[in-house]
Amino acid sequence: MMRKREMVRARKHLAHGPVVVMLALALGLSLAPVRTRASEPQPSEAQAYEVIDSAGNTLFARNENQQMDPASITKVMTAMVALDSGKRLDDVCTLSEISYQSDAQIAGIKTGDTLTLRQLLMIMLIFSANDAADNVALAVSSSKDAFVNAMNDKAREIGMTNTHFSNTHGLMEPNHHSTAADLVKMGKYALEHYPLIAQAVRTRSYTVTLGDAQRTFNSTDDLMETYTGLIGIKTGSVESGYAFLGASVKSGLRLYSCVLGCTTGRGRFADTATLMDWAYEDFYKNLTLARAGRPVRIANWSLGFGRKIIIRSLWTAKGLSYPGADIHYATTMADPGSMVDLGTVCGSTVWSQDGRALCYEVYVASDRLYDIPNVSIFSLPLFVDASQLKG
Repeated sequence: MMRKREMVRARKHLAHGPVVVMLALALGLSLAPVRTRASEPQPSEAQAYEVIDSAGNTLFARNENQQMDPASITKVMTAMVALDSGKRLDDVCTLSEISYQSDAQIAGIKTGDTLTLRQLLMIMLIFSANDAADNVALAVSSSKDAFVNAMNDKAREIGMTNTHFSNTHGLMEPNHHSTAADLVKMGKYALEHYPLIAQAVRTRSYTVTLGDAQRTFNSTDDLMETYTGLIGIKTGSVESGYAFLGASVKSGLRLYSCVLGCTTGRGRFADTATLMDWAYEDFYKNLTLARAGRPVRIANWSLGFGRKIIIRSLWTAKGLSYPGADIHYATTMADPGSMVDLGTVCGSTVWSQDGRALCYEVYVASDRLYDIPNVSIFSLPLFVDASQLKG
């Protein structure tokens, strides 16, 4: 269902002092109109999903609070708790071999192998290795159980109210569940607060020496190969279905999404692309806020006494606007009495919405005018002060 947020009418931020603010019409400013509800996205496989923006606003969701298996998306929480532990990333960890079901994704760690915590985390997040996840827990905590308790504490801390973890890796287990809404919240938090996670989930492959051999671990995130702007973050698959927690950036706008319960691995990526395309192309409005070459001011030409020069916008400025919310703009411009030459940058405008920059424009002195005198025409004799006329 579509969710509308409360819209707060905003004031335009104006520059002060010697800086002059231009009128909105002179800038070609268009305020975002209130839009009718965009057509709904149509994911084909996901049983539950949600897409939100960088402010946490839900753009579209269905069954987003239904508890389901988070699968290997769990490993994002494992990474956060490990990074919170204070253990140094370059500390060497002595590893243990752990047994799993036959089809589980593993790195092939043997007892006595050594890796740094950084290497363990990278293998876990990129290759989704379950044995790497359990060894991360053992490297930073007294036991796997103690580590999982810390995962649940962290979930409560960041507001994941419908989530409970029973293990570090996401293989199916009683009372191991989450929701699309909670996982999107977790993904947003992870990318905003943990640089190593943000780096790892964009890495296509990672090579380390494990045991006596050099090994290359390839990412399980195939959507990075085909979706422009994708920045992660984590795949998942268990018997109950395929999942994907995603994030992308286009035109400066960051989105987060989660799909759960897909029937195929390819379907989780297709459904993610469907949600993100819908948000970028149908939900948001692409506004042109300034056009290249538009005159915005006439200034004094520094190389010509009594001559003028035209200041124009340098490029066409466009931005993706949230429907129904006011757009703010702040403009700076050289003082009207200043002298400028051709090519001089004379000012700029930044448009924003709810604290997010939409786009910006730069104004440059670009043409000369030879027929406009550097004098106020209202001071000439043909203009008479009417207050001094006698009847």
